[in-house]
Amino acid sequence: MDSENKPLSEKPVKSKFLPIEILRTLHAVVFISAIAIMTMLYGAVTFVTVIFSRRLARKIARVWSLHLLGLGGVKVNVAGGEKLDKGERYVFMSNHQSALDIPIIYAGISEKISFIAKKELFMIPIFGWGMWAVGHISIDRESPRKAHASIAKAVQKLNRENVSLILFPEGTRSKDGKVLDFKTASFTLALQADVKLVPVAIKNAIDRLPPKTTRIVPGEVFLEIGDPIAVEEFQGSSKGEICARVHGVIKGMAERECC
Repeated sequence: MDSENKPLSEKPVKSKFLPIEILRTLHAVVFISAIAIMTMLYGAVTFVTVIFSRRLARKIARVWSLHLLGLGGVKVNVAGGEKLDKGERYVFMSNHQSALDIPIIYAGISEKISFIAKKELFMIPIFGWGMWAVGHISIDRESPRKAHASIAKAVQKLNRENVSLILFPEGTRSKDGKVLDFKTASFTLALQADVKLVPVAIKNAIDRLPPKTTRIVPGEVFLEIGDPIAVEEFQGSSKGEICARVHGVIKGMAERECC
């Protein structure tokens, strides 16, 4: 057979572009590295700043949250902020969708706030120090006695430092975005604090940072603030009844279509 009639061997054409999987991996590595550096920087600054002013340390923590969300391309839309009185303290109760919930609440609620969080978070170097520095309160879920002590400490902090408190009554993050059952123990603090309880619903956070992932998906999240509920409205109701009422309000807001 003539060499001219032989089929030409086909050489694989090299792509000028990296496969999308490699690009995503590189993006994740860069993003996680940036978050780690930013966390160390802000955590250390917050830890040092609290020596001079806890108020300033709280502001730095809020900037930290805004920077984190901005780096991930997450925009927070807030509805209902006008319902809050700047001079009043509250106990906010929110659903829990993702690890972004705390930065989202920091970005959306301009009140002086403290979180009650599981003790394991306070053990993370620098990050945990920063949480302690701004006055967040650790709770030991394995020990009812220590948990009650944490609640008493939170009530004292609310009254002494004139701050509002944030609770996640589900006790854990939802795996599918749906509002889980609430733990009635969370309402012990709300009743002891003797301040208005404010239902809060976070929407779309699970889409921005899905479970078991470390890559933030840019987009919008929504934070809806419900009507404050005076403690007097709960008179004559059991903690179970109060829990069911607040759960219904937050679930309704969370399932409502975003604006």
